[in-house]
Amino acid sequence: MTETESRWDLAQSYEKNWWADRTETIDLSYLKYYAEDLQREVANYININSTTKILEIGSGPAGILTFLPSDNRHAVDPLEDYFSSVEQYVSFRDKNVRYQKAMGEHLPFDDGQFDFIIMDNVLDHTRAPDTVIAEMYRVLKNDGLIYFRQNTYHLWGKGVRELMEVLKIDKGHPHTFLKSSLVRLLKKNGFRIEERTSRGYFATWKSELRSPRKIDVVKALLFATRDKTLYILRKP
Repeated sequence: MTETESRWDLAQSYEKNWWADRTETIDLSYLKYYAEDLQREVANYININSTTKILEIGSGPAGILTFLPSDNRHAVDPLEDYFSSVEQYVSFRDKNVRYQKAMGEHLPFDDGQFDFIIMDNVLDHTRAPDTVIAEMYRVLKNDGLIYFRQNTYHLWGKGVRELMEVLKIDKGHPHTFLKSSLVRLLKKNGFRIEERTSRGYFATWKSELRSPRKIDVVKALLFATRDKTLYILRKP
């Protein structure tokens, strides 16, 4: 096993345990609000309807696509065997969504299959981000759209996170992205950025400083604050 594979296995173990610890307490209804926000954010670019063929990569226990008005929805996640074994998660799902166990690096679909792809804060969990972006491009139809949201960091924050990686403090996120490096990665793989919006570092910093979680407060004090950035991508 390579060092990259070993690191990804550690991240997957952390992710599984995170969801397992919250099985009895987490309220997945937040996905409905995510879906409503998504539809507003992409309304100028795509009309999501019953015929829209949708893929969500890294759907977790259910996925944002649970609440999208399409009859052709597919979801993939490396931990699908686990999620599909938990009654609380299965009972929340829409039975019309087709769930599969798969990695973003090896999507089990033919070229040009999807009108719309969702990837919500998943790329930093993957084994090989460049390969994942290339796979998204491959399975997306020409003129297809991607809703791609990802936490990004400024240069200082990236440096702090790289130190955290050396010390194995944040086991769930093998990768950290600057906005500039993420844009280069997207453009390198052929995507056109239709729109980019972000919450801003300061807003996140304030919320982390007031957080009851010690790790959030520490990140704020270290100025290792993330900025949740949304990219609306088009395959020309």
